[in-house]
Amino acid sequence: MICLPGADENRLFLVESGLARICLNGGAKDLTIGYLRPGGIFVTHTRAWVEALEPTRVMSWPVRDLLGLIAREPEFAVAALREIGSVLHGALDLIEDLAFRPVEARLARFLLSETRAQGGAQIALPERTEKLAEALGTSRQTLSTLVTRLVRDGVIARHGRSGVTVLDPARLEEIAVLSSG
Repeated sequence: MICLPGADENRLFLVESGLARICLNGGAKDLTIGYLRPGGIFVTHTRAWVEALEPTRVMSWPVRDLLGLIAREPEFAVAALREIGSVLHGALDLIEDLAFRPVEARLARFLLSETRAQGGAQIALPERTEKLAEALGTSRQTLSTLVTRLVRDGVIARHGRSGVTVLDPARLEEIAVLSSG
């Protein structure tokens, strides 16, 4: 864990390398809000947890020192606001998806989003299927069935347990839109 709620000191951290997941924890379940990749910024004063999904390196500063940091490096403030806006945008998308879209549309939207975030058609998925299922608000079995259907229909190709290639992004766009009602 990179950070847990209730820390004595609020900190701002910057992900230098690796991949981390921002989530809310409700005991037996957790809900993924978003991911932090290199350059991602997060402040620990929220109720969210941040978990490294692979070896991750972060730089960290106490929030009370933030004004001095911004005075020395003003571009850091712009990057921080951009990142905060991105996390908020992702959280609102998640709320909208869970409230208004079926699982198939949520999966299609996730795959399309990851092709943009990871910069290409070949994307890495969380190593544990349960993590992706939780992020999409579904069961592992339902997710597995949907992925198998997308493979069978030639929309994606699997690469082991944690990778896929998007073969037909236009079809994923259709699924995302048609399934949204």
